[in-house]
Amino acid sequence: MIPYIINFKRVIEVSLWLWSKSLPAMIAFFLGLWIGSVNTESRIVSDCKFANAFRVDIQAFACQRKL
Repeated sequence: MIPYIINFKRVIEVSLWLWSKSLPAMIAFFLGLWIGSVNTESRIVSDCKFANAFRVDIQAFACQRKL
């Protein structure tokens, strides 16, 4: 026997309310991810251009151009 009955209409209302309140936070989160990936890519490209290598934490990688 189930002691509680799930009111799906109320669950949907609460979910929509939470989504509407967190939309600016979600936009800021994904914008931060995008800016971070662009920054990382530009640093790797500039390191490969001048030093012909780049580092990720303690790992070093050599750059090799493929045509």
